[in-house]
Amino acid sequence: MSGILGHFGRQFFAAATIACLLLALGICGWWLSVAQGRDDRFEPATSGLALVAAITGVYAERRAAARERRAQALHALAAELVKNTELLGTGFAPLDRFAPRARVYPRLMQSATDAALVSGAFSQPGHDELVALLHRWRDAVHDFNRRLDLTELRTYVSRVPPEELLAIDEAMHRPGGQLDGLRQLRGSLEELLRGRYAEGGVAALLQPLA
Repeated sequence: MSGILGHFGRQFFAAATIACLLLALGICGWWLSVAQGRDDRFEPATSGLALVAAITGVYAERRAAARERRAQALHALAAELVKNTELLGTGFAPLDRFAPRARVYPRLMQSATDAALVSGAFSQPGHDELVALLHRWRDAVHDFNRRLDLTELRTYVSRVPPEELLAIDEAMHRPGGQLDGLRQLRGSLEELLRGRYAEGGVAALLQPLA
């Protein structure tokens, strides 16, 4: 039943709610003024129409709240994607081969991704691809940030020779490495947001990536 109702828009439910309430009010007014309450058949009709109006109003409110949650989650995801794109583009420049030094790396953001998955904003059917991609992206970012913690701990706690610093940096930047994998996932997420979720200002938020 919810799948069938899901095809109708907010205007439909608003119109149905108002129509049922007006019809119930009209029947009630006619029953009290003309029939003077003698015909009991109109009492169930007015009560039934009022119940239908209440049900459609509640359903419309739930749909509106769900759309608002999705819009907020999408806006946060788009803003986070822009920031992570900047970090992946300039925050991990290769070390100077002639003067390598230990460094503190920036951390990729994932709070909007976590919030989108936990909030249930995309729990309705039709968002399976996005949810699966968000899970992959969150796991990849979490693993990458954890590896950065270990790398900084290794390079700052003990004296690491320049050759090892360069080896660590080259492993991060090698083709098919973690940075490449993150950039590919980032690109897939951007493509999906642009293709299926670009409405409601998401396209404008992603404009810096164009």
